[in-house]
Amino acid sequence: MQIFVSYPQGSTRAYEVDSDTSVESLKLMVENQTFIPSGLCRLVDANSTTLTGGSLAAMGIEEDDTVTLMLDVEGGMRRKWRKKRMRRLRRKRRKMGQRAR
Repeated sequence: MQIFVSYPQGSTRAYEVDSDTSVESLKLMVENQTFIPSGLCRLVDANSTTLTGGSLAAMGIEEDDTVTLMLDVEGGMRRKWRKKRMRRLRRKRRKMGQRAR
């Protein structure tokens, strides 16, 4: 069967797989094409369910379905840095307000 994988960049690619193909092997196929590590990938069906383990048929994936590739990226600023940055921005706004008077 043929399924489509939608990437974060906006592109979509078709993959030819069997219905008994596991989700992990699909992640490895995606890794071979995009060089995104399979550990960082998360596959989400149109029903907003995260696909984990088992076969594609068991997860409800059928012919010509589109699966979205999401990246599990940890990020954000450390609390200490965010606090310091916000303090600087408030100080800068206050100065700009005083200059405008």
